[in-house]
Amino acid sequence: MIHSMTAFARHEIKGDWGNAVWEIRSVNQRFLETYFRLPEQFRGIEPVLRERFRKQLNRGKVECNLRFNANAANKNELALNEKLALQLIQHANWINEQTLNSQISPLDVMRWPGVMESAEEDMSAIQAELLAALMPHLLILLPRAQVKVKTLKL
Repeated sequence: MIHSMTAFARHEIKGDWGNAVWEIRSVNQRFLETYFRLPEQFRGIEPVLRERFRKQLNRGKVECNLRFNANAANKNELALNEKLALQLIQHANWINEQTLNSQISPLDVMRWPGVMESAEEDMSAIQAELLAALMPHLLILLPRAQVKVKTLKL
């Protein structure tokens, strides 16, 4: 008998922090291959996910996607990193002098990574909630994915 690993599961989680959607797809493959697409703030849970998938599955190509939308009402005030902005402006002015006065926009300075900062939410609590929400759906997915399929006689 051949076990089919073809399956799909989707689960949406809503909380005070916003909403998230887990999607898991699996297809037949001789060995276990896992692919994760996670937002940057959740990259830290990838090793945990790999381990949990490895414990539950023996084979298959599995794609796990997480889409996260933070609650706009919970966004904190922006803060300007004045020291970094000043350094950036000084360096930009030096470049302007060297390149015959090309102009730098204040918005370009504000777009520079690290110049504008906002207080981060406690992502560890959100990560724990998202992991807890995923596991029951992974376990539900497994019986569907490992349905016995009759072998074809040629």
